Amino acid sequence: MSAFFRQLGSLKVKEVPEFLKKTITKENAIENFQRYSKEYREKYIQTGSIAPVYHAMGAVFATAYVTVWPTEYRHFKAQQSGEH
Repeated sequence: MSAFFRQLGSLKVKEVPEFLKKTITKENAIENFQRYSKEYREKYIQTGSIAPVYHAMGAVFATAYVTVWPTEYRHFKAQQSGEH
């Protein structure tokens, strides 16, 4: 994965779409997900680590934050302009 970001970082902006088209394919995504799942399982789940619980909690927090942010932002802007 870090090789991907190194290659991406070395490109000019106009070269990025073509690079992404040839690099990100359905097959690559499936292969990378399977490899990631296997490595995650070996590192955290099979060792009995508590880390997956923390990862799930972080994911729930991030999802909640992202979904509520627009409402909070509108409320903040209305409060600033005195419409609240």
